[in-house]
Amino acid sequence: MKSFKLLLLGSALLAVTACAAPNREPDLSNIQANVDKTREGDFGELLYHLNEAGDKSREAEEIKQSIDADAPYLYTNLPLRQEGVRLAEEAAEHRARAEAALNRFLDPIRARLAYLESLHVPQDVGPQTTSIYFDTGSAAVRESETAAMTDAGNFLSQYPIAHVQINAYTDTVGSTNANEALAQRRAKAVMAAMGKAGVPLAADVSVMAVGEAEGPDDAENQENRRVDIIVQPHGTYNKGM
Repeated sequence: MKSFKLLLLGSALLAVTACAAPNREPDLSNIQANVDKTREGDFGELLYHLNEAGDKSREAEEIKQSIDADAPYLYTNLPLRQEGVRLAEEAAEHRARAEAALNRFLDPIRARLAYLESLHVPQDVGPQTTSIYFDTGSAAVRESETAAMTDAGNFLSQYPIAHVQINAYTDTVGSTNANEALAQRRAKAVMAAMGKAGVPLAADVSVMAVGEAEGPDDAENQENRRVDIIVQPHGTYNKGM
């Protein structure tokens, strides 16, 4: 009988303890509020669209790899192909929206920098063009071009809101399509080399893979195998000079 009473007392104590204990269930009421807060403003929109672009592009790439793995004579799953196309297009759209949000986020900063730069940039300073030369068929930046890269970097560092135009050229050795691809690789190689050297590339950078250069068709002329780095100081660029 005594044991039975102790058992009842223990059960009662457990019940009271359970009632008094705090609720361990997670609070779900603020989930949407926190999600909305995370997506607020241009910075939140930037993060959201970047994540969406990354997720959808990975899915699209996996579908493409799956299709590429099939033998060429096999019928490709049309719905799967359509799904890959849709995901790739949505990824590109999210990327564009992310870039737009980033620009809205950066525009006030650029405007402030432009004002500060205008206080000391001489208005008669014109653009500087630096040429980087390549061997025929090569997109490797030669060590001999280090001084030219440094010169371009020193000039650019004075004008953080400058417009930078990178034009890549090739000679006529090889097909037109191959030369266009080579020009793209040369432009990317120059940008990578400038970044590795610590050159502060401006936010406003345009790249043009021109391909075969105009003028005399002379494969020995290094002017036909070059990348031009054109730095337009902010003050004169805004005047359209």
